[in-house]
Amino acid sequence: MNVVINISSVSKFSFFEKRSFVSDYILNIVSTHPEHSFFFISDGTENIILTAPNCSIIYDSHKQVNILFWKIWYRYKLPTLLKKYKANVFINLDSICSLKTTIPQCLLLPDISFVQHLSLFKKSVTASLSKAAMIITFSQSAKNDICAQYYKTPPEKIKVMYTGLDTRFLAVEWEEKERTREKYTEAKEYFLYPGEITIENNLINLLKAFSFFKKRQKSNMQLIIATKNIATNNAFIESLKTYKYRNEVKIITQLSDQELIAITAAAYALVVTTQQNGSYASIVQAMHCGVPVIVNNSVLMTEICGEAALFTDALIFENIADKMMLVFKDENKRNQLITSGKKQAALFTLTETRQLFWQNIVKCANATA
Repeated sequence: MNVVINISSVSKFSFFEKRSFVSDYILNIVSTHPEHSFFFISDGTENIILTAPNCSIIYDSHKQVNILFWKIWYRYKLPTLLKKYKANVFINLDSICSLKTTIPQCLLLPDISFVQHLSLFKKSVTASLSKAAMIITFSQSAKNDICAQYYKTPPEKIKVMYTGLDTRFLAVEWEEKERTREKYTEAKEYFLYPGEITIENNLINLLKAFSFFKKRQKSNMQLIIATKNIATNNAFIESLKTYKYRNEVKIITQLSDQELIAITAAAYALVVTTQQNGSYASIVQAMHCGVPVIVNNSVLMTEICGEAALFTDALIFENIADKMMLVFKDENKRNQLITSGKKQAALFTLTETRQLFWQNIVKCANATA
């Protein structure tokens, strides 16, 4: 079987979750299935090492130049590539289908926001989802959202595959936590937010909540924001310049995987204030590290965390601050969250998810386009 995979959207600057999906799942199936051939469409920026004898790289840049360029690539260039390499199945991390090929296509669609952000293809999203032989998403709530908004998409073609736990994220001893804190926060405890700095992620409310916390608790607690990179003239960064506690907010960019693991394991608590249903990998990873998590009270977070988190209304900063103060003041509650979080994280098994991923690829290859 010839499997063609588009990884051109996974640049070296991508945040941890996207790069780890390639290494944890895609490269794993390459190594465990040497009887099949894998062809990776790449623009050369991924910084992903592909050395297995059964995989090849197709260098073909299709970065956005304009709408016409993208449409030509998906309508004509991609079908030609799939035919040239005799593809049995095409896996696209860009979440878009070519409507001009009969090769079965599998789309990776983490949540509904990925569809909504495909502004270049807004008019053909429904057609793209209909064309896909299979759609893989990472939660039942995401599947429900897709079916509700794009009701012509048959539910049976959407497969839920929960993100498996990256076992490199482990609880560490006090001495190791202390070394990490000394490196990043002058040995002070810190709340951690890992993710992009966008309006949707509600970081202004996080700052307001942190101010409320600082005024009430009079502690030297810090706040670390770990992000992949920062856009020029970012409004949040501008507002931070006049923020009262700006010296106690650390923004760390372009972390290596190992650095992010260390920062997560040493955090006092993880705080995720996003208003969207996005990736939950960082939350599961924190729970496995024995780090209490504070998350929004969305359907997705309830599905993923069960009773192992503190839920908050992310639109009300006082509500976020209340949960930050609770995990800081109540040692019994904190210990309870740590224990229940580890049990909840153990449900996300990487081995089983890898097997399910491969099974879905095989089903997709055998599907009628």
